[in-house]
Amino acid sequence: MKKKLIIALLVLALTASMIAGCGGSGGQTTATPTTAGPTTDAPTTAGKEVKTDLVIAINADIATMHPTDHSTTHEMDITNQIYDPLMKISLDGKSEPQPRIAKSYEISEDGLRYTFHLRDDVTFHDGTKLTAEDVKFSAELYAQSTYQGSKVTGMVGAEVIDEYTVVLVTATPYAPFLQNVMDMHICSKSYFDSVSAEEFATKPIGAGPYKFSSRELGSQIVLEAYEGYYMDEAQIKNVTFKILPDDTTVAVALQTGEVDFASISPANHGNLVGQAGLVIQEVPSSRFGFISMNHEKEPFSQVKFRQAVSYGIDRENIVNLALDGFGEVNSNILSPLRFGYSGNQPKYNYDPEKAKALLTEIGIQTPYDLGIMYVADPYKNHAQIIQNDLKKIGLELTIEILEFNAFIGKLMNGDCGMTALEMSLEGDTQQYQLAFKSEFVGRANNVRYANADMDALFNQALTTIDADERFNVYQEIFTKAQEEAIYVAMYNRIGLYAHTEDLNCHEFGLEGRYYLYDFSW
Repeated sequence: MKKKLIIALLVLALTASMIAGCGGSGGQTTATPTTAGPTTDAPTTAGKEVKTDLVIAINADIATMHPTDHSTTHEMDITNQIYDPLMKISLDGKSEPQPRIAKSYEISEDGLRYTFHLRDDVTFHDGTKLTAEDVKFSAELYAQSTYQGSKVTGMVGAEVIDEYTVVLVTATPYAPFLQNVMDMHICSKSYFDSVSAEEFATKPIGAGPYKFSSRELGSQIVLEAYEGYYMDEAQIKNVTFKILPDDTTVAVALQTGEVDFASISPANHGNLVGQAGLVIQEVPSSRFGFISMNHEKEPFSQVKFRQAVSYGIDRENIVNLALDGFGEVNSNILSPLRFGYSGNQPKYNYDPEKAKALLTEIGIQTPYDLGIMYVADPYKNHAQIIQNDLKKIGLELTIEILEFNAFIGKLMNGDCGMTALEMSLEGDTQQYQLAFKSEFVGRANNVRYANADMDALFNQALTTIDADERFNVYQEIFTKAQEEAIYVAMYNRIGLYAHTEDLNCHEFGLEGRYYLYDFSW
């Protein structure tokens, strides 16, 4: 009964988020088989060679391929191909979680013990067997993770029952636990023990459909299909993630066939839509664009100052100019697509006069110099629009554009005063604790907010099983977040993928994660 209840919750949460995927026809695809390799719709015309290589453009290099401690979207997309999870949410969003490394599971009546029964034919890319010890080790590694530790939130222990049976234990019932842990990357304990920390993160060995082949810093990462993959070898044999930071270069590469698949910027949409041989796919997303203000610095520590900034931002203008309309205006960090959102939570509309009044109320004499606004290159247009909006209410700043990873370093170290960027907190709404709880300052909590009441509310949500009661806790959380203008949220992005029409992709759900094993030519 417990298992059926949690499956029902997962299905309910994900059903609404799935949309038809990319492919030449653009039609709805069927669920991926759970025990066989991918099917192919590739042409079989006599004499025509079926492609086996795939080139994907990404706009920034990665810092790591660590299975449990990655922090960026590109790092997640690459490691998702190298490492496999215990279970996988079905692509149609309606079926039960699909078996992967775990062939089945059960949950104890008290909701505290999650028993996973593993396949006995899974091997890592070095040929060694994957066992329950590796699952236990992976869960414990997640618990130590700077960026991905929330996947095992609530876990107090892991027990190996036999070679292919493992139990993950929680102290109290926790509704999102199954959804979180079934998505863990399972990694090799023996490999971790035998190499340096740097080699483990830069020369990964997983049990997924693709193995690491090579890397040229600042240029490309190459993966190749793992011939010993337990669900049969992938049809696409070689995958190159090509680093192309410039939007125009990406557009040209897609048009010339140098690149087969890419997440594209809204600015590129107009250049590519209607181009022969290309398909553009829109993907719904709870990814949010926001202004981050360092709460450890003045005047950003003042609630009324942050409220003034929030009233002083013309969000519709940002969506139209920075995103070419591919976004939904939202002053709430939580998307309407996510559990816990309510229209009753406070909103901020564009009201520069109210912004000026708030600044006057706290004694800010304008013009007021906010100093340097560090921003990563992908968000330079955002910064210029924000700069213009803030100037209208008497706040001035100087923009300095940084390479993406250099920017992230400054942000995590607390060197930024005000900046603008996007963030995605996927999975259960409890993941938003990463942005608010004091223990995550210097990580996803990049505004460096620390508040005991907010910590307590997220702890309460963690152990609240009843859906209505849990919703009410989130209502308190996000009402508080809005009242204090902890983040100045601006919009939810609409994701855009472009690809050659001969490439068949699985359907994309909320956030647009992709799994290349389910792609084919």
